[in-house]
Amino acid sequence: MRIIAQKTNSLTTSDFLKNSLGKDFIDAMSVSVTYTKDNKIVVYNAPTSDGAITNTINISTLGELQGYEIVLLEVMLKELNTSSKQKALYINLAPYNPGVLSDENIEYVSKRMNEYVSELKRVIQLYPKVTVHIHSINRNLISILKEKMPTNRIGFAVTGADITFVDVDYYVLLATVQNDLIIDTLLKNKKEVIIYVYSDYYISYLYDHYLGEKSTPYLQETFEKLGFMGNYPEIIYKVFQN
Repeated sequence: MRIIAQKTNSLTTSDFLKNSLGKDFIDAMSVSVTYTKDNKIVVYNAPTSDGAITNTINISTLGELQGYEIVLLEVMLKELNTSSKQKALYINLAPYNPGVLSDENIEYVSKRMNEYVSELKRVIQLYPKVTVHIHSINRNLISILKEKMPTNRIGFAVTGADITFVDVDYYVLLATVQNDLIIDTLLKNKKEVIIYVYSDYYISYLYDHYLGEKSTPYLQETFEKLGFMGNYPEIIYKVFQN
């Protein structure tokens, strides 16, 4: 079992890094990023599938976002690069969508998505000591990532049961779509599987499913192979360890 701490608005970026690096049971960290109007990659707080905040950021410059808890990805990478403790960073690459897509702006959006990934690649390459894995809910972004960043591990954020034609290194499954058959198939294909746990209810549900009285040796063995990403890594650790 691996525990991956997800950045939320409950901690500032500095406190999040300090907490994650200081807890031995936290194996890695995860942040959500998106692209500003003035071409900056920024870390922000949002669930995997939330598009409202990203749309605002996509049409705004960094200076226009002072009311948000936002920091440049480069600031976080710089601190991780100099840290004595090396922990991987999982990046949730939010879709780029400055408003409603139409025939008139589809070419512009496609161009911006390519620029988005190119800028992400440039920033990450500045900090070679940091191990970075990148996933997205957007299949087009995943295609661009696989083409432009082949040396990084690329993942798919799964919000439904359909993973058709998405061949990546790892998969992040929302707890709502946790599916034993899908997980079994992915593990047999040597893929990393991470379950995104975003509420106390799903921590309890997953504990009962994998470790409770009605669990099976097979499910307990599967549990040991999974990663669990969430806003409350301390709670996940305490519940699952008990």
